[in-house]
Amino acid sequence: MPELPETRERELDVKVEDLARRLVEVVNGASAEQRPALREYALELLRDGTEAVDAGPAPVADVKRNAAATNPIGIALLLFVLSLPALLLFTPVGIVLMAVAVVMGVWGVLATLLRR
Repeated sequence: MPELPETRERELDVKVEDLARRLVEVVNGASAEQRPALREYALELLRDGTEAVDAGPAPVADVKRNAAATNPIGIALLLFVLSLPALLLFTPVGIVLMAVAVVMGVWGVLATLLRR
């Protein structure tokens, strides 16, 4: 005969309450100076132990959803803006920055058009 969910839940509640009582006895049996550290340590162990069990499989990366995060258009715009003062201060560096910005901008536009 299968076990009822309510019965199973009650059994788990009783086990958790028993473990909590035992933990309280251990913490209260320690000196007053050690109690806060033991309390924090017990909570940390409980959090670490339950988070590892609750963690599901890692989400699968979606190429279309992550496309905006990897599109080089944003970097191209930043490089283009930075290349303008560089043109005045040090012309060869400004020209290289502007050329890289143009190449990345074209790459970003093509990547956007080809993904759709």
